[in-house]
Amino acid sequence: MSDVPPSSIKMLDGAHDFALYHPTFVSTTTKHMAGKRGLDRLLDHSMRGAFHDSSDRYPPPRCHYDSRQELRKTITDWATGLSEASEKLLLWMHGPFGVGKSAVAQDSAEALAGLMKLAASLFFSRPNHRNNPNRIFTSIAYQLALRSPPLSDILDCIIMSNPTILTAALPIQFQELIVKPLLQLAQVTDLDGWTIILDGFDEIDGIDAQRDIINIIATSIRSRTTPFRWFILSRPEAHIQRAMRARNVTPLLHTLDLPLSPEKDHEILTFLTEEFKKIGEEHNLPASWCTEATFAILMKLAGGLWIYVNTITRFIGNAKSFGPQSQLRLVLSLEEKQMRTLATNPLAAMDLFYDLIVEQIPSDILLTARKILLLRDFVPEAFEILSIAHILQLSTEELSAACSFLQSVLFIANKEGHPSHIQFYHASFMEYARDPQRSKEFCIYGDILESVRLEVIERVNAVHSRSAGGSLNLNFTPWESSKPEDEAKTRKRDASIYFVMIYAMFKLCERRASPISPSTAAALQNVAFSYIPRFARGSGGVFFLVGYNSLRDNLPPEYHDKIIRKSTNPLHLNKKPGHPGNKLAFILGTAPNGLICWPNWDGSDIIQIEFREGEYMLYEMESSMTPDTEEIAVSKPTRVRTKPAPTQVSRQKRSRAQESSNKVAKGSGSTKKARLGAEQPDAVPNQARSSTKRSRKGKSAVP
Repeated sequence: MSDVPPSSIKMLDGAHDFALYHPTFVSTTTKHMAGKRGLDRLLDHSMRGAFHDSSDRYPPPRCHYDSRQELRKTITDWATGLSEASEKLLLWMHGPFGVGKSAVAQDSAEALAGLMKLAASLFFSRPNHRNNPNRIFTSIAYQLALRSPPLSDILDCIIMSNPTILTAALPIQFQELIVKPLLQLAQVTDLDGWTIILDGFDEIDGIDAQRDIINIIATSIRSRTTPFRWFILSRPEAHIQRAMRARNVTPLLHTLDLPLSPEKDHEILTFLTEEFKKIGEEHNLPASWCTEATFAILMKLAGGLWIYVNTITRFIGNAKSFGPQSQLRLVLSLEEKQMRTLATNPLAAMDLFYDLIVEQIPSDILLTARKILLLRDFVPEAFEILSIAHILQLSTEELSAACSFLQSVLFIANKEGHPSHIQFYHASFMEYARDPQRSKEFCIYGDILESVRLEVIERVNAVHSRSAGGSLNLNFTPWESSKPEDEAKTRKRDASIYFVMIYAMFKLCERRASPISPSTAAALQNVAFSYIPRFARGSGGVFFLVGYNSLRDNLPPEYHDKIIRKSTNPLHLNKKPGHPGNKLAFILGTAPNGLICWPNWDGSDIIQIEFREGEYMLYEMESSMTPDTEEIAVSKPTRVRTKPAPTQVSRQKRSRAQESSNKVAKGSGSTKKARLGAEQPDAVPNQARSSTKRSRKGKSAVP
C-alpha cells in the first residue's frame, strides 16, 4: 500500500495484522487554500523546505523498517495519549551527533500524519539554510491552515489586514498567527492533541532564539492557549538543557535519551546487510562480495553512528569511482588509522571518513570544490547554483561535476528541471569543512578565503562595467541553454543572481577576524556601490544588512574611509522616508560611485541597503566629494511609484528629463537640491563623466 489518502483511513477500521512501511499519504485538503493572498504571503515567509514531506529533503532520513520499533511505539503512544507520559505535553528527545534523531523524527511525522495527528513539522538544517527563527511560527501557522479550512480563512483575513505580522517579533507572531486564530474558532477539537515536531532544534540560528522559542512553547502549554503536543529533538547542548530544566518548563516535560549504544548494533548490521545486497545486485557482484568479517570491521568503524553507516553506503555506491569493491577497500583501510587515534570522541571516527572522502577528489578539482563549498556557506538558497557558477566562471555542468566527487555527503537539488541548490545529508560535514583543526588542508576557511573574496569583487566590477549603459548585463554565455524563454523571468533571474553575488561579496568581506589584503581592498574600493539598489531591484528581496564594524575592522586602515564610513553631514538627517532622523547615514565608497544608506532599526552599526520594487530612494554623490567635505544636496524625499524600467529610454524622454534637471539646477541656488529622477528611470552614474559637466552637486534617482 504505497498511496493511501487520508480520506481512505476509515476503510482500515477493524483491520489487523498488517503494516504500512513508509506510506505516501496524498493530501486532498489544499483546495481551500486557492486564491487566498494572505496565505500566499504566509507561505512566502515560511520554510517550505523544512516540512517533513518537502522535496528539498528527499529522500529524507528514515529508520530501517525493522529498527527502533520500541522507541517509535513509545513516541506514538505519547502522541496519541496512550502512555503514562502523555500528560506531559512537551517531549524532548536528545542524543549526540549522528545517532539518527532525524530518522526517528521523520518516521514519527509520517506515522502521525497517517493517524491524522500531525499538526506541523519542521526539520531544521544549518548548512541547508533552513534555520531562520523568524520563520518558525509562520511555517507552523501555514501547516495548521492546511489542516483546518476554517483556520485558513481566519489566517488569510488576519494577514491581509496586517501583513506586518509576518515580520513581527517571535512572541507577537505566535500570539497573532497561532493563539488568536485558534481562539476565533468556535471549537478547536479538530486539532486538539495534535503534535508539532521540531527536529534539529539546536541548529536554529541563535542561542537566544532557541531559548525564547522554548519559553514561548512552555508558556502556551502552561496557560492552555494552544491545544498541541510539542516534540523537540536536538543535541544535548548546555543552553538547551538549562532551558528545559527551568522551573517553568520541567513540570511540562517528558525526556527521552537517544544514546550512542552498542546494544543497537544489530539494527545497524541489518541495515548494512540489506544496503550492501542492493549495491551488489546493481553491479552484478557475487553474494559473497562482502563477508561477515568485512561487516564486523564496518560495524567497528561505525561505532553505533547511523550517520556513519549511511555515509558508507553512499560512498561505496558512488558512481564516480572504480566500483564498489574498490571503494570498500578504501573504507576498510580506515581500521588501522582509527586504531591509532586515541580520541574517544565520535567525531574522530567521522573525521577520518570525511578525510577519506575528500582525498578521492582529483587535485585539479579540489580547489574548485573548496571554493564552491565556501560560497555555498555565504549565499542564500535562491539561484544558488547559477550564482556560484557565475562567480567562478563555471557552467552548471562543470559545477555539478565538481560536486559529484562529494556525493557521499551532498547532492544537488533541482527546481523546474534545472540545478538549483546544494543539499547536505548531515550538518556534520560542513562543521568539519569549516574547522581547520579537523579538515586541515581541505578547510574552506583556509588560504582560499581571500582569493574567493577577490573573485567575487572582480565579477561584480565586471558586471557593473558591462552594465554601465543602464541595463543589468550578466553576460550569461555558459548558461544560455537554461535561459528562461520569458523575458520577465530572465530579468528576475538575473536580478536574483546579482543580489546573491552582492550579498556574498559583503558577507565574505565582513567575516570576523579575517583581514582583507590591500589588493582586495583596492578592488573593493572600485565597486560602483550606487548601482546596487538599482540592479538588485526585481530580485524579490527588499533589503539586506551589512555589518559596519566587522567590515571596517577587516579593511587595511588606509582604506577605512575610502570604502565605508559614517556620515559627518547633518543634512543627511531626516532624508530617508519614514526614518526617525536620530541617526546619521553611512556612506559606502566614494564619488561618483558612492551610496548613501541608513542604519537598520535594530542597531546603529548595522547598515540597511534597500532595493524596494519600484519604491526606493537612491542618492548618488558628486565626484568632487571627499570624506572631509562630503555633501548631499537633497530635498525632502518623497516615495514615488514607478513602473519597471525599460531597457532603453527614448530621446524624447531624455530631453524632458534634461529640461527638468536644468530647471532644478537653476532654481536651487547655492543649496542645489537634488531631484527625483522618476522621468529618467534608466539613469546610472557614469564613472567617466567629468565633474565640470555636472550642473549640480548631487542627485537622487528612482529607477
